Amino acid sequence: MIRTQLWASGGGVQSAAIAALIAMGEIKPDLAAIVDTGREQSTTWSYMDAIIVPALSAVGVTLHRIYKNQFEGRDLYGGADNNTLLLPAFSTRGGEVGKLSNWCSSYWKREVIKRWANRNGVDLVDTWLGISVDEIGRMQKHRGQKWHTRYPLIERGMNRGDCITLVRRMGWPDPPRSSCYMCPNHTAQEWRDIRDNKPADWHAAIEFERDLHRRDPHAFLHHDCVPLDQADLDERNGVLFAHCDSGMCFV
Repeated sequence: MIRTQLWASGGGVQSAAIAALIAMGEIKPDLAAIVDTGREQSTTWSYMDAIIVPALSAVGVTLHRIYKNQFEGRDLYGGADNNTLLLPAFSTRGGEVGKLSNWCSSYWKREVIKRWANRNGVDLVDTWLGISVDEIGRMQKHRGQKWHTRYPLIERGMNRGDCITLVRRMGWPDPPRSSCYMCPNHTAQEWRDIRDNKPADWHAAIEFERDLHRRDPHAFLHHDCVPLDQADLDERNGVLFAHCDSGMCFV
């Protein structure tokens, strides 16, 4: 049977390179979608609306913006008891600093894409993810017969630098790195960029953490486990834990 080719855009650098390949006519998906979690950094949507959506429309491809809350009722908490924090926050519960598991990309993105595709009547699906050869460890195994995963950039041997070069060759500005404004996986540099250049996102992250503390006073967005607006964002104050490797967020 014919497999539907579904591009799941992450809104970042690698996804911009896939958009460039589509605009050049090298590849063409049957469906293209990006999930709006409701917390994406504002620069992502500015870039999508100004650059990516018009370029895709010019070659007959619609990038569908899927709203997470239309396909997933759970938000910050899930699991069997709906009491598991889905965000990979830093936690002082137990007396030492620990890192919670990353479930948000599964709940907020991967499952949302699947439900949207099912609603559109797809049967067998190849989901395209924008992972490049320098992130090959983020590749996912096929889960069953219906859902397979493809990596157009890896198939072409492209790394992140190649992606940026291709985007610039298209005459497009460099795409912003895609992530939620309150993601605990931000580096000090990324937090500073949000604080200094995206004041609305910065204040939203601070308010988000304050709301989070009302339910779990042990959960923090910064590894120092202090409120974000009090955290040391000097580059020398490096992160203690590895970044998310789900393959769904920063592509």
